[in-house]
Amino acid sequence: MVQRVVALLIAVVELLEAEADRLTTGIRRLLVTGALVAIGATLVAAGLVGGGGFLLWSLYLTLLARMPDALAALIVGLGVWLLLGVATWLAVLRLRRR
Repeated sequence: MVQRVVALLIAVVELLEAEADRLTTGIRRLLVTGALVAIGATLVAAGLVGGGGFLLWSLYLTLLARMPDALAALIVGLGVWLLLGVATWLAVLRLRRR
């Protein structure tokens, strides 16, 4: 009787050890994947911000050659506001559908 109880306890401890190893491996994979996604998202965001900045700067310089400084800045600023407004509107619509 005692041998059966001891054998059962040993089996339960071995099962817990195996499950802990699986859980550790799963958590490690999740953390590595999360870190890679965060690094990738940071690089993409930096590329979008940098690329968008260069596009706006080139638009400003192009308009600057054809009109006064203040008017070129006004047009570029209004364009940025329009883009941000449309992006916000689309995000709000998407959140309401969920």
